Amino acid sequence: MTRHTIETSKGEFSYTDDQVVNPDSYIPTGEFNPHSVRPFLIHNEYGTLAIVYADSLQDALDEAVDTGRMDSCLVSDEDYAEAYKDGWADEYARLGNAGEPFDLTYIGYVELPNQQYGIPESE
Repeated sequence: MTRHTIETSKGEFSYTDDQVVNPDSYIPTGEFNPHSVRPFLIHNEYGTLAIVYADSLQDALDEAVDTGRMDSCLVSDEDYAEAYKDGWADEYARLGNAGEPFDLTYIGYVELPNQQYGIPESE
């Protein structure tokens, strides 16, 4: 599996093509893009979790969750309730189609330059 490297404002990140969640959603600059879809790199302290084309960070996180890329951040409803009670819930978010709680304490993101990442299914 080929590793690619991207230099960003937050440092250097590497990724593989299978970490690109939706490469077919790439819209080249200059083409009709009414929702401003662009690539987001979602990472933790260990590196890249996913690259997602989306119109917002919220949608990028939801897409990453729905494809299982952020399962390491999933917390139980009980842990979420306890964190909420103790005033720590601002580190958590309910994400994805199921609205499950995720701990985003160590999650970061970078908006990437608008170019093709990953391999589209049509190729």
